[in-house]
Amino acid sequence: MKLMSLRDTLSAAALAGAMVVTATALAAPAVPSVTFPQRISAAELKRMLLDQRGMFEIVDVRPPATYADFSLPGSVNATIADVIANPAYLKGVVPLIIVDRDGSLAMAVGGILSQKTQRSIRVLYGGLEAYWSDSAPLLPPVAPAPAAASVQPVKPGASVPANAKPAAPASAPAGSAAPAKKSAGC
Repeated sequence: MKLMSLRDTLSAAALAGAMVVTATALAAPAVPSVTFPQRISAAELKRMLLDQRGMFEIVDVRPPATYADFSLPGSVNATIADVIANPAYLKGVVPLIIVDRDGSLAMAVGGILSQKTQRSIRVLYGGLEAYWSDSAPLLPPVAPAPAAASVQPVKPGASVPANAKPAAPASAPAGSAAPAKKSAGC
């Protein structure tokens, strides 16, 4: 009888130990979730700039020289290292929008920040190149105005002969060629 109760006790202990090991083995290890920044289109950013001022922050990670050449209204320029290391970019209630020339570096920075914060991080898809090519309205070409020297004032009451031809406009000065298209920070 003692042998039987000892065997039953050992069996019960082995069964309990097996259940603990099985439960531990079946419990999946905690897998960290990976969050990515949201992509924002050029048209959406343009609409936000027009309609929702103050409802987001824009950080431009291009070099300072190209940022000085052109920047979006309300944006701040910061180096990539500063954006990643500075805790001020991790805090905030409004979404943080990161822009660069073509969107590649901004997506990398946004991915890093998304892992560090619960703040909404957004990246301009295609960068400022896409902003200008996709969202800027195309304007029709404008004919150059005639030079001031070739325009002759008309005197009131003076009659113009029926066979008179208008004066040909003077050729434009060499320096007044159409301005070159600016890049988005290349």
